[in-house]
Amino acid sequence: MDHIKVLKRAWETTWRYRALWIFGIILALTTASGGGSGGGGGGGNGSNGGNGGLRPPGDFPFPPHRFAWPEILSQAVSILIVVGIGVACVIVLLSIAAVVARYVAETALIRMVDDHEETGEKRSVREGFRMGWSRTALRLFLIKLLISLPLAIAFILLFALAFAPLLLWATESRVAGVIGTVATVGLFFLILFLLIIVATVVSVLIRFFWRACALEELGVIESIQQGFDVVRRHLKDVVIMWLIMVGVRIAYAIALIASVVVLFPLIILLIVVGGVLGGLPALVIGGLASLFLEGPVPWILAGIVGIPVFILVVAVPWVFLGGLMEVFKSSTWTLTYRELRALEGLETEIETTAAEEWSELDKPGPD
Repeated sequence: MDHIKVLKRAWETTWRYRALWIFGIILALTTASGGGSGGGGGGGNGSNGGNGGLRPPGDFPFPPHRFAWPEILSQAVSILIVVGIGVACVIVLLSIAAVVARYVAETALIRMVDDHEETGEKRSVREGFRMGWSRTALRLFLIKLLISLPLAIAFILLFALAFAPLLLWATESRVAGVIGTVATVGLFFLILFLLIIVATVVSVLIRFFWRACALEELGVIESIQQGFDVVRRHLKDVVIMWLIMVGVRIAYAIALIASVVVLFPLIILLIVVGGVLGGLPALVIGGLASLFLEGPVPWILAGIVGIPVFILVVAVPWVFLGGLMEVFKSSTWTLTYRELRALEGLETEIETTAAEEWSELDKPGPD
């Protein structure tokens, strides 16, 4: 397989097929959404520590005697619990939406690139969503779940076993405890190394499972079997392409670091714009909430609205670059899969032709 030709074709498709950028940006946002959700949860917990700083409002119908504090604190805690439950529900809904968007975008990218190679046409974003919104997107999710869930359970059990030697400290023997600690450290790093290897191999295999599903309209199990067979028959080409993509990712990481220096004036501008666009709705929400709520709750609601807007505005250049990278990666693996399947078809055709020629030669000639 001509790996350089595949890379060039993937770059040309990425740069010229602008409709793919939307789906790449969706992937860039949804694949990084897990870390953002965790950060939002931490902000809510930190606000609980400020309950002791509540002040009774000036228009209370009674003087702010000490006996009013327990009631005020109880109300504030109740409000914070309600807000926390609401934020948790919003996070769950956004997580579900992110998963759906991710697999729809993944399916759309694979099918649009394949369609472009087949017909030479460039589909619109609307047509891309039609390609992505299908049973295939659900199958991609099920493939990932079927592979990842058993592996996650297996490694959780392995790490639990790695920490089991620490129980030797319960024997009240210092020597046994030290031996158990050394064994735990050794097992931990051994399993961690194994986890990295397995995760790398699985991440490559899943790309072929997905393309077998999306391009050949196979079921979940059939896609896994077909994708694995393609990798097994062309292991050398797959490994070479994986190594090239590792190099591409390293170069991309270096370029991102350099972009921070080059785009520093733009970053300052985006911080100002993000502060304005995020601060205005935050002030409106906080002001309206302060009419009905007291203490830190209005500020929490304002932060929930304003901070995501601020982060999104500041992250615009990197989200765009990340989207292009996602399009390039998806296009590269789609073209690789097509190339390998084309080689298999060519080999089959050559073998069939050779078999027919041999059968013609084996026929007895006329008397």
